[in-house]
Amino acid sequence: MARRPPGVSRSIPWLAGAAIAVVAVAAIVLSVAAVERVRSTAASDASPIPTFSFGPGTASPSPTPSPTATPSGPAWPAADERFLTAGSGVLWRATAGQCGGPAPVVERSTDAGATWTDVTPTYRGIAQVISLDAFAGIQAEMVAATGPNCEVQALRTFTEGEFWAPYPDVLAASSYQDPKARSVIITPSGTLEAPCADPRSVRAAGDKVALVCSGKAWLTQAGRWQELGATDVLAVALTEGDPLVAARADGCRGMNSSAGTSVVTCVPDVDPFAPTALTTSGADVLTWSGDTFRSSGP
Repeated sequence: MARRPPGVSRSIPWLAGAAIAVVAVAAIVLSVAAVERVRSTAASDASPIPTFSFGPGTASPSPTPSPTATPSGPAWPAADERFLTAGSGVLWRATAGQCGGPAPVVERSTDAGATWTDVTPTYRGIAQVISLDAFAGIQAEMVAATGPNCEVQALRTFTEGEFWAPYPDVLAASSYQDPKARSVIITPSGTLEAPCADPRSVRAAGDKVALVCSGKAWLTQAGRWQELGATDVLAVALTEGDPLVAARADGCRGMNSSAGTSVVTCVPDVDPFAPTALTTSGADVLTWSGDTFRSSGP
């Protein structure tokens, strides 16, 4: 039998095996740690993109939203949209109609809405009312789609609705909804994309545009949209002060109309699910909803 060299212990083979085992365990631990690090990094990479608030000195407007393809709009079709405006002792109103569909109707009242006279310029081939505003005291102007090709024109009457004539310079200075692309608002300085694909109750005055998207009211100035905060909104109007908003509300058997954040009045006994338009005349809020016309004080 071979003899061991002097000083060589019997335990050397056992120590070598133990060392190999330790190295193997360490390799496994390092591999597991590496896998966990990769998982952790992947989870970190999948975290949501952070959002940012507006800096100081702003009125904290809501960011301009991306248009949605299928918003939950009002229950009535676009052809049933309403317009209502007040001049000096005269009221004007209209149903929108639609190119290739129902015809619009434009009416005028000189007895505070008790009776109405049809002043629709059918001889102009009017197919759709896009906006309607009083001007010059007892006169009115509107943006309308006319003719078989739905050509957009600005029409004015200087004969209290008996005759209407096109005014290209008025059209160039107007803001209105594109009848062929409803999410597009045309303004003198360019186009705006509405906060939804099917905005309703689009109203313009100067550089302001107000509209309703999926039950919410929006206002823009200088091309930036700001949500007004109201919910279940039916219609908006632009007055000399704050935007006027008509909305369904608890505690009112009809609808509330409000300017800014203050409730102006409850308009009772009107259908809060019918096509609606509103405006002001002095201190009164005028509302046209369904077949009902109301004048309510603050």
